[in-house]
Amino acid sequence: MPLTPFFLHGSPSEQRLIQDLVNEHLRNFGQDILYLPRRIVNEQTVIKEITASRFDDSFRIEAYLSNFDGFGTPSDVLTKFGVRATDEVTLVISKERYDDFISPKLKLWPKEEIKVATTPQEGDLIFLPLDDALFEIKYVERKVPFYQLNDLYMYELRCEIFEYEDERIDLPSNLTDVNGEEIKDGIAAGGQQVTIQFHKDTVDNALATIGYASTIFGTKSVQYIQMFDDGNYKGTPSVRVAKPKRGERATGIVTSLVNGTVEKVDITFGGNNYIQIPTIQFTPPNKPASSQIKFGNNGLEHTSYNDVTNANIKATSDINARVTEDGRLVFSLWFWPNQFDPDPNFGGVIAWTDKFKLYHRETGNVVFASGSGSIENTSTLNLNAWNFIRVEVLNQEAKVCVNGNVSNTLGTADPTMVFTNDDIKLGSDAGGQGKSPTITRGFVGNIDHITLNQTGDNAFSSVSETLVPTTEAEQELDTQSGTVSSFVNNLDNEYPIVTVGLNTSREVYTVTIEHPGNGYASIPLLTIDEPELGEQATAVAIMTSRTGIPNQAIDRILLTNPGFGYTEPPIITLSGGTPVSPGIATAVISERVLGPVAITTGGRGYTFTPTVGITSTFIPSSVGISSNIRNAKAEAVVGTGQTVVSIRYSNAGAGYTFTPTIDIGEVEAIVYGDFVLNELVRGVSTGTSAYVTSWDSLNRILEVSLPNGEFAVNEAIVGAGASYRVANVETTVSNIPFASNDEIELEADLIVDFSERNPFGEV
Repeated sequence: MPLTPFFLHGSPSEQRLIQDLVNEHLRNFGQDILYLPRRIVNEQTVIKEITASRFDDSFRIEAYLSNFDGFGTPSDVLTKFGVRATDEVTLVISKERYDDFISPKLKLWPKEEIKVATTPQEGDLIFLPLDDALFEIKYVERKVPFYQLNDLYMYELRCEIFEYEDERIDLPSNLTDVNGEEIKDGIAAGGQQVTIQFHKDTVDNALATIGYASTIFGTKSVQYIQMFDDGNYKGTPSVRVAKPKRGERATGIVTSLVNGTVEKVDITFGGNNYIQIPTIQFTPPNKPASSQIKFGNNGLEHTSYNDVTNANIKATSDINARVTEDGRLVFSLWFWPNQFDPDPNFGGVIAWTDKFKLYHRETGNVVFASGSGSIENTSTLNLNAWNFIRVEVLNQEAKVCVNGNVSNTLGTADPTMVFTNDDIKLGSDAGGQGKSPTITRGFVGNIDHITLNQTGDNAFSSVSETLVPTTEAEQELDTQSGTVSSFVNNLDNEYPIVTVGLNTSREVYTVTIEHPGNGYASIPLLTIDEPELGEQATAVAIMTSRTGIPNQAIDRILLTNPGFGYTEPPIITLSGGTPVSPGIATAVISERVLGPVAITTGGRGYTFTPTVGITSTFIPSSVGISSNIRNAKAEAVVGTGQTVVSIRYSNAGAGYTFTPTIDIGEVEAIVYGDFVLNELVRGVSTGTSAYVTSWDSLNRILEVSLPNGEFAVNEAIVGAGASYRVANVETTVSNIPFASNDEIELEADLIVDFSERNPFGEV
């Protein structure tokens, strides 16, 4: 009796659901494997034994590894031929995946090369990336599980480790992945992927600059190295250029000393070969310090009422002070009086110009006179002690502060008191040149640390006026405005400051005194720095083979750095290279030779050695080659990355009065064509090869897979009909999307009607 039609025992939609679940399970929990079908090369006609086979295709597919306790037991056995590995694995693959994406390709093979194309076959190989091992299929279980819902959904592959014999395994032909995409070696759907961005212009020209042109007369560099015997070498010798010899040191003496300051310096011997302007060093000031010092190493000492400024310490009778900005003026100093003149008609002048006079009375009170009036501070100076005096002027108003005590305000002060280039005198005004009153006698005592500050503000401050500094920094900073003093004279012993001039022979011939120093009781000794040693030249030997000479000979010696500072030709030493007979070379030195070449950009794409052009020192005349020998000549060195890595001189030129330009030959662009899917491409420099998976010609982006190395930036990648240069390389690992939830949901909706109240019961 026929089956009831109400129970289908597996409808197509139900079978579809089961297959989708199997596929999803394999994608989620499986391993990516490469399936290598066997091509039959030779088969015995009697017993049908396959004696030769080859494997030149692969297909990537997901598989579930059923093993959970290792690769079978025992995995290794001892035979009469030694230890034999017998690792076993059981893999489950989707029947649908195989039928849809592998089997159709196998059906295109010649029938004599394959037994069955519709199912996996014993003898096919499985590459398991998990163990980096190749397994052979020993048995294919095609009916497991056994007809669930009247259909089959998977293949169970029982495999053993593959034992190599005389098989040929090569995978260069077109393959397909699990999605049916044609790929190489089945890796487009997953595995190592490399994205390459090519340069838009594909090539760059190299750029360089001359490091310097030695344009100093009298300073010589190595112009070129001349070979007299090229020798016979088994290897390349090293080249050493001797260091330049140091020149002779110049000498000089101080011939005039005035009031403790240096007035004149004479050069007794100019020395020679000065590459740079030397420094002159003086012995330190040796005058005894003042008996009283507030800050630093000395102060101003007056032992007589007739002392103007400091005949013992200062070179001149003034302190040059200049303040040009508007605002409040602050003039300050420390004062140590040893006595007060008892004569009320005199007092003691502390500081003065033609616009102001600062003095003390016989009583010890401090008076500041300016403009048409004066103001007196009623507080008394302390004898034999340091007193801090500060004068502040704002427009026509003035105040004088003594040890924090502030006077009344003077309303008739000269607003231009020290606003111009005024010379502030310290001590006696014997000539009556200063501001009235006609007080001419000076002081007996000491002065230290004078400051002048134009603050820029327009107000007095009772707080800042009463402050007495305890350090130099406090005195030089106005607390009210925060400005730093425009002028400071610490009255300390000071070294002279001079500048040195060199003649065209690189000799010291002039010494100009910029600052005479102070505090010298006797003529100081001076020392002139000895000449700099210069810079040692460097060079390399370029070898060649000569007819009739075994091994190699030196073709030429190129300068990598001509050096400078040579007074005579340096010795050239050749060492190493295992010479049968050594070479002999000499150096030629000249003035105004070019310096090392700096590579600013090495360019890219140089498959040849470019020419190097350097501006001539002058246009060659028709006289002969005498002019040409002075023009620089150089050679480029191209590195493995097809970039210019250095420039070497065969002749560094001579007579250059300017820094020349350098021109490196242009690189030829190698840009053409399109890459083809699945073709094998190769990096010219690295030799790395890979298979094309995608090519975006518009943006020049190439995607490849499974490279056998690493591509380098700036190298050319070539295919059968394309060539471009690499700008950037990015390596990623792509994975197959796992879930098919949307597809499963759609299929499930066809089976179960969830709009019913009871979808699993009767209508």
